This record gives sequence, C-alpha cells and structure tokens, in this order.
Amino acid sequence: MQKVRSDEISKYIGSDVYDEFGRQLGTLVAAQSNIDGWVEEVAIKIADKSIEVVEGDRVKISDGKVLVVPEWKYEITKLIDNLDRAYKKRKAVEAITGSSDLPSVVIDPIKKTVEDEIKALKIKAEEVRKGVVERLRQIEDEELRVAKALAMIRIAYFSGEVGERAYNQGVNSLRKVQDALSEEKKAAKDLLDRLEKILQMSAEPAKAEAAKKEEAQAAVEQPAVAQAQTPQALVVKIES
Repeated sequence: MQKVRSDEISKYIGSDVYDEFGRQLGTLVAAQSNIDGWVEEVAIKIADKSIEVVEGDRVKISDGKVLVVPEWKYEITKLIDNLDRAYKKRKAVEAITGSSDLPSVVIDPIKKTVEDEIKALKIKAEEVRKGVVERLRQIEDEELRVAKALAMIRIAYFSGEVGERAYNQGVNSLRKVQDALSEEKKAAKDLLDRLEKILQMSAEPAKAEAAKKEEAQAAVEQPAVAQAQTPQALVVKIES
C-alpha cells in the first residue's frame, strides 16, 4: 500500500475519517511523520469519547477523503503479497539450481533462507486467518442487530408510534449499515479464498518431490516384480 506524505495529510486535519466501506470512524486530529516526510501514525477522535492511533500504512487518501483500511484487511492483504513474492523467489531459486556456474555452496543457503521465510509466513497465516474468521463472526452478530432494529422500527411505524419521516430516516440509516456490513463480509471471504489458494502453492514442490520418489521407487520395483512374474523354464533331464 502506498504511504501518505505529511503535506498531504495535513490538509485534512479536522476532517472526517472513514473506513473503506464508507463508515465514518471519527475526526482526524493529528498526524506524525518521519524525517522523510512519510506519515507514520494518525490520531482519530472517536465520537468525543476517545483517541485511536492508527499506523500510517493503513491510511490513504481517496476522492478527497481520508480512509483507514481495517486492520484485518491490512494484515491479510500484506500476508498474501508477501507469500506471493516468496513463492516467486522460490521458483527463481529452483530455476537456477543445478546451474554449472553456480555451486551448491552458493545456492543452498539462499534456498534455505527462502524456505525459512515461507515457513514463517505460513505460521503467520494461521494467526491472520483466525483474525479474519473472528471478524466475520462479528459481522454476522452486527447483521442480526441491524435486522432486529429494522423489525423494531417497522413495528413502531405500522403501530403508529413513529411518523413516516422518522421511519424513512431510520430505515435509510440502517440500510447503509447493512450495505457496509455486506460489502465487508464479501471482501473478507474473497481474501480468505485468495489466502487459501496461495497457501496451496506451498505444497506444490513437496508434491512434485513425492511424485519423483514414487516414480523412482516404481522403477526399482518394476524389474523385480516382472522377474517374479516371469515363468521359469522347465528343464527336463533325459538319462541315457
């Protein structure tokens, strides 16, 4: 994700901050940048109650608005990108392995480093997956609360307790929440699918190696089996 510069974010101090699904998070009240001018953290005032500090990598500016990428999405997207780069690097190392001008003393440490990186990323994937699954559970709980609120306002409207204007305003607000939750749920499921597919790539070299071993074993066993199945010639001794 492209970082934001301090001169860009400073224009939005005092402005509303939203998440990627259109929900207002609060008001941007401060930003901290490094010596190179890239934003490291921003402070967001949440409904006059608290201040939330968000790392700069999760902040972006789009269509004149300051947006914050949800933490679960930031983590899984970064993981997918890192896994993709690691697998491409492994394929590159495999492609040059066995080259006559590159001795194993050079290639083997590189190969081990790449495999160690992939192993660490796969361990991280379990943690990230759990976080996204938990967020999906929270979304489903929120969807139930929205559905309950819709039922409540409809009952109040049809029983004459609230007027049409108040009813329409309430329903429209709840619909916006409902749409945002639906969009977030879809994004979470899509990214989980992408993560599962890219993790399957880690099994490809192991499967290929296992297939080679099976072929080699079959090549050794086949002559022995053929010899065992070949009928022995019958030798008849004739005495004079």
